[in-house]
Amino acid sequence: MRIPLSEAVDRYRREPRAHSNAYDWYRNSARQYGAVSLGGHRIPAVKVGRQWMVDEEDVEHALTAWRAELANLVQMTADYQSRVLHTGTVRIDGGGYTVQGAFHFVWNDRSRALHDSDGAWKCNTYWTSASQERGREECHRCRDWRPCGKDCTVSRIFCSTCGASQPR
Repeated sequence: MRIPLSEAVDRYRREPRAHSNAYDWYRNSARQYGAVSLGGHRIPAVKVGRQWMVDEEDVEHALTAWRAELANLVQMTADYQSRVLHTGTVRIDGGGYTVQGAFHFVWNDRSRALHDSDGAWKCNTYWTSASQERGREECHRCRDWRPCGKDCTVSRIFCSTCGASQPR
């Protein structure tokens, strides 16, 4: 069953921590792409008469997926605060982390956006800030423009507390 786009957007806006745009943005997206994004999930939209419509089942799937992603974010954040690390790149509330060997690199989205900090390496055992040895030459991007965000000059990461060390 089709429902008005305005109703779909309203349902999404009522979801906890939903990031929504002005209604005109959704109408423009429907006109330009034939679809709208609710919680990062693409939903086809069609114009019936003078009103944009979406399939209610598609909206429910998008809302269910949004709730699952939010539950996962909350769980990963709780795990990180309990010092439980997961492999790969993991999103946590306000940022994320990635594990590499005996260390993990953690970042804050706001600090990255403001170019205050790209993040920091921490020891997986003691959760202290890891030290970095810089023995590499800057990459082309760092040399000629702005920082690449990959700490390209770091050659080794080590923890002075536990003695863990690894080349980078």
